[in-house]
Amino acid sequence: MNVMLEKALNRFIKFTEVIAGILMVLLTLVVFAEVLSRYVFDYPISSSTEMTQLLFPWMIFLGTIAVTKNEDHLKITVLQERFSLGAQWVMQLFAKVVMLLFSVYMVYASYLLASAVQMQPLPMLRISKSWLYISVTVSFVLVCLLLILQVVLLIRRRNTFMEGGEIQ
Repeated sequence: MNVMLEKALNRFIKFTEVIAGILMVLLTLVVFAEVLSRYVFDYPISSSTEMTQLLFPWMIFLGTIAVTKNEDHLKITVLQERFSLGAQWVMQLFAKVVMLLFSVYMVYASYLLASAVQMQPLPMLRISKSWLYISVTVSFVLVCLLLILQVVLLIRRRNTFMEGGEIQ
Protein backbone atom coordinates (compact mmCIF):
# COMPACT_ATOMS: atom_id res chain seq x y z
CA MET A 1 0.00 0.00 0.00
CA ASN A 2 1.13 3.53 -0.62
CA VAL A 3 3.11 4.78 2.38
CA MET A 4 1.23 8.09 2.45
CA LEU A 5 -2.12 6.30 2.39
CA GLU A 6 -0.99 3.95 5.16
CA LYS A 7 0.13 6.88 7.35
CA ALA A 8 -3.10 8.79 6.73
CA LEU A 9 -5.17 5.69 7.47
CA ASN A 10 -3.27 4.99 10.69
CA ARG A 11 -3.69 8.61 11.81
CA PHE A 12 -7.40 8.47 11.09
CA ILE A 13 -7.76 5.18 12.98
CA LYS A 14 -5.83 6.65 15.91
CA PHE A 15 -8.14 9.69 15.80
CA THR A 16 -11.25 7.48 15.98
CA GLU A 17 -9.68 5.53 18.87
CA VAL A 18 -8.99 8.76 20.76
CA ILE A 19 -12.55 10.02 20.17
CA ALA A 20 -13.95 6.65 21.33
CA GLY A 21 -11.74 6.89 24.43
CA ILE A 22 -12.94 10.41 25.18
CA LEU A 23 -16.53 9.25 24.79
CA MET A 24 -15.82 6.39 27.22
CA VAL A 25 -14.49 8.88 29.78
CA LEU A 26 -17.55 11.11 29.29
CA LEU A 27 -19.86 8.11 29.60
CA THR A 28 -18.14 7.05 32.83
CA LEU A 29 -18.39 10.58 34.24
CA VAL A 30 -22.09 10.87 33.35
CA VAL A 31 -22.92 7.53 34.97
CA PHE A 32 -20.79 8.32 38.04
CA ALA A 33 -22.42 11.74 38.42
CA GLU A 34 -25.87 10.17 38.09
CA VAL A 35 -25.16 7.52 40.73
CA LEU A 36 -23.59 10.08 43.06
CA SER A 37 -26.41 12.55 42.55
CA ARG A 38 -29.19 10.00 42.91
CA TYR A 39 -27.93 8.02 45.90
CA VAL A 40 -25.86 10.54 47.83
CA PHE A 41 -27.80 13.76 47.25
CA ASP A 42 -31.17 12.16 46.47
CA TYR A 43 -31.41 14.37 43.38
CA PRO A 44 -31.40 12.42 40.08
CA ILE A 45 -30.04 14.04 36.95
CA SER A 46 -32.84 13.79 34.44
CA SER A 47 -30.74 13.99 31.29
CA SER A 48 -28.18 11.35 32.28
CA THR A 49 -30.12 8.48 30.70
CA GLU A 50 -30.29 10.29 27.38
CA MET A 51 -26.61 11.21 27.57
CA THR A 52 -25.79 7.55 28.16
CA GLN A 53 -28.01 6.53 25.23
CA LEU A 54 -26.21 9.03 23.03
CA LEU A 55 -22.60 8.42 24.10
CA PHE A 56 -22.66 4.62 24.19
CA PRO A 57 -23.44 3.87 20.52
CA TRP A 58 -21.01 6.50 19.27
CA MET A 59 -18.27 5.04 21.46
CA ILE A 60 -18.98 1.46 20.36
CA PHE A 61 -19.35 2.14 16.66
CA LEU A 62 -16.29 4.40 16.44
CA GLY A 63 -14.36 1.57 18.08
CA THR A 64 -15.67 -0.75 15.37
CA ILE A 65 -13.65 1.15 12.78
CA ALA A 66 -10.34 0.41 14.53
CA VAL A 67 -11.35 -3.20 15.17
CA THR A 68 -12.03 -3.68 11.46
CA LYS A 69 -8.77 -2.04 10.38
CA ASN A 70 -6.65 -4.03 12.82
CA GLU A 71 -8.66 -7.23 12.30
CA ASP A 72 -9.14 -7.53 16.07
CA HIS A 73 -12.60 -9.02 15.66
CA LEU A 74 -13.34 -12.62 16.50
CA LYS A 75 -11.83 -14.78 13.81
CA ILE A 76 -11.91 -18.57 13.82
CA THR A 77 -8.99 -19.97 11.87
CA VAL A 78 -8.94 -23.63 12.98
CA LEU A 79 -10.73 -24.85 9.86
CA GLN A 80 -9.06 -22.38 7.53
CA GLU A 81 -5.55 -23.47 8.56
CA ARG A 82 -6.25 -27.04 7.40
CA PHE A 83 -6.60 -25.95 3.77
CA SER A 84 -4.02 -25.06 1.15
CA LEU A 85 -2.81 -21.48 0.86
CA GLY A 86 -4.98 -20.96 -2.23
CA ALA A 87 -8.08 -22.14 -0.39
CA GLN A 88 -7.15 -19.96 2.60
CA TRP A 89 -6.93 -16.94 0.29
CA VAL A 90 -10.38 -17.73 -1.16
CA MET A 91 -11.81 -18.10 2.35
CA GLN A 92 -10.33 -14.78 3.46
CA LEU A 93 -11.68 -13.07 0.36
CA PHE A 94 -15.11 -14.63 0.90
CA ALA A 95 -15.12 -13.51 4.56
CA LYS A 96 -14.21 -9.94 3.61
CA VAL A 97 -16.93 -9.81 0.94
CA VAL A 98 -19.54 -11.12 3.41
CA MET A 99 -18.41 -8.51 5.96
CA LEU A 100 -18.66 -5.84 3.26
CA LEU A 101 -22.18 -6.90 2.27
CA PHE A 102 -23.26 -6.88 5.92
CA SER A 103 -21.72 -3.44 6.39
CA VAL A 104 -23.47 -2.05 3.32
CA TYR A 105 -26.77 -3.38 4.66
CA MET A 106 -26.04 -1.79 8.07
CA VAL A 107 -25.41 1.57 6.37
CA TYR A 108 -28.70 1.33 4.51
CA ALA A 109 -30.79 0.11 7.45
CA SER A 110 -29.33 2.58 9.95
CA TYR A 111 -29.85 5.46 7.54
CA LEU A 112 -33.51 4.47 7.12
CA LEU A 113 -33.90 4.23 10.89
CA ALA A 114 -32.21 7.59 11.49
CA SER A 115 -34.42 9.19 8.84
CA ALA A 116 -37.55 7.69 10.38
CA VAL A 117 -36.89 9.24 13.80
CA GLN A 118 -35.43 12.51 12.57
CA MET A 119 -38.38 14.59 13.78
CA GLN A 120 -38.59 12.89 17.20
CA PRO A 121 -36.62 14.81 19.83
CA LEU A 122 -35.11 13.30 22.94
CA PRO A 123 -37.26 14.67 25.78
CA MET A 124 -34.53 16.17 27.99
CA LEU A 125 -31.71 17.03 25.58
CA ARG A 126 -34.12 18.29 22.90
CA ILE A 127 -32.01 16.94 20.03
CA SER A 128 -33.19 14.55 17.34
CA LYS A 129 -33.27 10.83 18.10
CA SER A 130 -31.53 10.34 14.78
CA TRP A 131 -28.24 11.17 16.57
CA LEU A 132 -28.56 7.81 18.30
CA TYR A 133 -28.77 5.88 15.03
CA ILE A 134 -26.59 7.91 12.72
CA SER A 135 -23.57 6.61 14.67
CA VAL A 136 -24.19 3.24 13.02
CA THR A 137 -24.39 4.84 9.58
CA VAL A 138 -21.20 6.86 10.00
CA SER A 139 -19.16 3.99 11.41
CA PHE A 140 -20.31 1.41 8.89
CA VAL A 141 -19.62 3.76 5.96
CA LEU A 142 -16.05 3.95 7.22
CA VAL A 143 -15.97 0.19 7.84
CA CYS A 144 -17.14 -0.34 4.23
CA LEU A 145 -14.29 1.81 2.96
CA LEU A 146 -11.79 -0.14 5.06
CA LEU A 147 -13.16 -3.47 3.86
CA ILE A 148 -13.01 -2.36 0.23
CA LEU A 149 -9.39 -1.38 0.77
CA GLN A 150 -8.67 -4.73 2.44
CA VAL A 151 -10.31 -6.65 -0.43
CA VAL A 152 -8.29 -4.70 -2.99
CA LEU A 153 -5.08 -5.38 -1.05
CA LEU A 154 -5.99 -9.04 -0.68
CA ILE A 155 -6.48 -9.34 -4.43
CA ARG A 156 -3.28 -7.40 -5.19
CA ARG A 157 -1.22 -9.51 -2.78
CA ARG A 158 -2.58 -12.85 -3.93
CA ASN A 159 0.82 -14.08 -5.18
CA THR A 160 2.54 -13.06 -1.95
CA PHE A 161 -0.12 -14.92 0.01
CA MET A 162 0.25 -18.04 -2.13
CA GLU A 163 3.97 -18.07 -1.32
CA GLY A 164 3.22 -18.02 2.42
CA GLY A 165 3.36 -14.26 3.12
CA GLU A 166 1.03 -12.47 5.47
CA ILE A 167 -1.70 -10.07 4.42
CA GLN A 168 -2.41 -7.10 6.60
